[in-house]
Amino acid sequence: MSVQRTFGFVLLAVASAAAQPVTLEDGFVRLTVDRQGGAVTSMHCKLAMTVPLITGKGAGVAAEGRLFVPRVTLNGQVVDLAAVPMALERMKTAQGETVVVLSVNPAPGLAFRRVLRLGEQESGVRIQDTYRNSGGRALRFRAGASSRQHRPAWLLVQRSWFGDAGQSVLQQIPGESGLPARRASSADWFYWRVIGQYGTGFLYQVRPLRGPVELEQAYPNEPGVAARFDWQAAEVALPSGAALTIDSSVLIDEGGAPGRHENVASRLLVEADLAAAGRTGARLRGFANVTSPLPRRVTLVVTQGGGNKTVLSAKLSLRPGKNASVPFTVTPAKQGWLHVEAAVFDEAGRKLAASPARAVIDGEGMGGEAGEIWKLYTRRMPKEIYRGSWEEIGAQLVTNPNRIGSPTSVTLNKRDEFDTASAALLAFYERRFPFYAEMLRGAAKALGLGPVQLVFRDVPERGREACMDVAFFGPDGPINAFSKERSGSGLNGLGYVKVVPAKGYAFHTYMNYGVNSEGLSTSGATLNEDEETYARGTHAAAEWRRAGKPMMPRPTWVWMWMILSMVRNVDEALALLDDPDVPVEVTGNFLLLDRAGNAARVESAGIYRQIFCYNPKEEGFFVAGNYSHERADGLFRISKRWQWAANTMLREKFLWEVAGKRRDRISLDDAFTLMQTHGPGGMCQHIHDNVGLLHSSCSSIAVTGTTDLWLSHGPPCQVEYVRYTLKD
Repeated sequence: MSVQRTFGFVLLAVASAAAQPVTLEDGFVRLTVDRQGGAVTSMHCKLAMTVPLITGKGAGVAAEGRLFVPRVTLNGQVVDLAAVPMALERMKTAQGETVVVLSVNPAPGLAFRRVLRLGEQESGVRIQDTYRNSGGRALRFRAGASSRQHRPAWLLVQRSWFGDAGQSVLQQIPGESGLPARRASSADWFYWRVIGQYGTGFLYQVRPLRGPVELEQAYPNEPGVAARFDWQAAEVALPSGAALTIDSSVLIDEGGAPGRHENVASRLLVEADLAAAGRTGARLRGFANVTSPLPRRVTLVVTQGGGNKTVLSAKLSLRPGKNASVPFTVTPAKQGWLHVEAAVFDEAGRKLAASPARAVIDGEGMGGEAGEIWKLYTRRMPKEIYRGSWEEIGAQLVTNPNRIGSPTSVTLNKRDEFDTASAALLAFYERRFPFYAEMLRGAAKALGLGPVQLVFRDVPERGREACMDVAFFGPDGPINAFSKERSGSGLNGLGYVKVVPAKGYAFHTYMNYGVNSEGLSTSGATLNEDEETYARGTHAAAEWRRAGKPMMPRPTWVWMWMILSMVRNVDEALALLDDPDVPVEVTGNFLLLDRAGNAARVESAGIYRQIFCYNPKEEGFFVAGNYSHERADGLFRISKRWQWAANTMLREKFLWEVAGKRRDRISLDDAFTLMQTHGPGGMCQHIHDNVGLLHSSCSSIAVTGTTDLWLSHGPPCQVEYVRYTLKD
């Protein structure tokens, strides 16, 4: 036995070799408890949404570190139990419950006992700490606990709340800037809520104590420096022989919903997630997210207008730690703030928890916060519209005074070092892509140049781009849903273009992707391919050009325009894209969908590509996103940027979990709803809730049957979808 002196007290410690960690595990969670201080060092949710790519990168991890370590003050001196080995009194499993009992005498006159209980039907752990005055005189005593949460290399983003029934403080880790310590006082129960980058998280809650409690949280942005959450109760007198017991509980969940401070008293997380604004008489979409630590049969009731009208009443069978997300719609009847509440009742009709939400309705003329929300909600995309012969369209492209800017607007060069315009090449274009050749002639004439002096070119977008495309099938016909992600919320260069030519098919696009008058739709995403595949594909393209062989015009918008103006369906589009004699050089992941329900994904790097055709018998949704599928020869591997690939995979899995049972019955209204979903795996993303650190800058939905293009110039939860047609 060794003797350790800390803060003036003598601490008795057994040999460290004897203090082995204890693992608690059941069908829902796995926890590791260190007998050094009784710290919980890891918490894992077994039901968490995961994909193989994130194994070893935090999949299912609710937290790692040294959590919930008791820390007390005796007579003004701190006694920190973090390094104190505790005796394992017993560990047993009986009647579906695992119990671990640890004990130590951390200071003269003080005995400590920690009991941890893991229930077979509970996703979490209950902790009971008992402090007993074993001395002959009263002690001035302050209870507390300290948590240090590790920040491993895979942790890119995390959100954290703490507070009580009176207030809540949000802090988040975007991985960019440090956050100072924050304090809050509590006169009642308090909590600490953490949500990680895959939605897995925990709710640590301490039951009522006597007097106010100080809470402190900090997330320093320094490598190797742990985040911390500490609390300390008010000082009390602990008479000789008296004991003080503190009960706390930890819910480990795969929810992703914040769980506002109004909702945590019953250990039931409820979150009403409502669109930011809407219009009278029009459906307004929302979700109620409910997570429970225990299996429960409850009734979810959504009301509007202060409880005056029931919008939804649904019976739910909640699984421990598993989020239940229930969509609902409301129809506002008047201007102003619309208030909605999602409440959960037990089988006896008692309200367990509730969450409010609100939206601005017809906010024109309203001031303050409501006015700002409405201004964002009614934001429209800038437009470019071209009509006439292809020569006239070419002239309009270079003389339009209302250009949106790069990357939407067309850019021309007199020369392009990789694709020099020559008389022979122009003659080839006139034979194979006459619309493009006519555009060149029209643009050149408007600029007073010869057509061989001009070439249209791509201008790369600034910042990081991602995106995801999904083919939906249902009563409104095939739908191509496109979510554009950026590394920030900027909208520079994003806009709508409509082309109504005298020859060929009319079409309209958002960011070069859209739908034509025949119902053929296109969308695209960053492929996120490995370096070797990109190098070999672009090298092959360079060799092709050096050999003097013709290629399809290089800019993305040009060949997308050619597809939409020249072909009617997926088969014709693939024949044009995959012509071995006239390749197109492009790197990206593209989705093609036509009115008949044919769909294809084209993964392309330079002039290397592979094509996957939609098979209705295969499980899952047909998607093009930020990862490629490795071939037998080793090409088309996923790049080192695994975060983007994981983000797409989690979104695929999320779609299957929430809508897989009706994947062939997704209506246009369902598509609007799915594009508004939040949290890890959700389609509407806000940097802090996805491992890719991406923001849904805009969204488009192409309806192949009607050729309508619905556009949201911002996140779909904040900006309304506007219908654009080819008929006006």
